[in-house]
Amino acid sequence: MYSLIYTSVATTVMQPAKLIEILKYSRDWNKDHDITGCLAYIEGQIDNTHQCRFIQVLEGPEQEVISLFKNIKRDTRHGSITLIKQGKIKNRNFDSWEMGFEKMILDDNPVLQSFFKLDPQVLAAHGDIQNNMLMEFMKTFYNYL
Repeated sequence: MYSLIYTSVATTVMQPAKLIEILKYSRDWNKDHDITGCLAYIEGQIDNTHQCRFIQVLEGPEQEVISLFKNIKRDTRHGSITLIKQGKIKNRNFDSWEMGFEKMILDDNPVLQSFFKLDPQVLAAHGDIQNNMLMEFMKTFYNYL
């Protein structure tokens, strides 16, 4: 098994219908390619600007994950794509989710604003793929459902 986690910045505010479309397509594709994972969409004020970001974890067979990430990087709905961590894993973290999803509004969670101000290099430097602080954040969605 192989996993990667990345962040990106949405090019526009994502309307609910567009997020549903992304999820439906992702879940169908992932099911057919033995991929599991979680996608978070975070919207709100960071550094006095309204930003919309994605965090995504992908896990599955190495070639499938790498191929999918190449496709994701070509998607024009987001930019500033930053690979945080990647590597081999013993077990999946999201084994029953073709693609879990969480939407967060930072204005409703002001304590998280400082977390999303962290430089991607700081996030990447912390731990390995299984114990990275961003991965731990994403696992909380799975562990509490």
